[in-house]
Amino acid sequence: MSIQYLLLASDGGNRIIEADKLENELVVPMSGASLSARNADSDADRRVVVKKHYCKGKYYAVALDRHAASNEIDDAIDLLQPAPLDSPL
Repeated sequence: MSIQYLLLASDGGNRIIEADKLENELVVPMSGASLSARNADSDADRRVVVKKHYCKGKYYAVALDRHAASNEIDDAIDLLQPAPLDSPL
């Protein structure tokens, strides 16, 4: 089962990305074209911290490429509707 991450991107293009498992950080290509938690070879890629965010009784995996206030993360979850985590491990 894949995990959906809400990526709060520094370019303002917030989006959902998927990975095979829950990670502490994701590797995000600078181009944003092919987002994968396993693509760590390119010098242009950057590591993005992942945190678990609690919103409306559920936990979500949120990858932060920039600072975001809790209410901004809540708004992005409402807009993009990523799947919540099965358990908040």
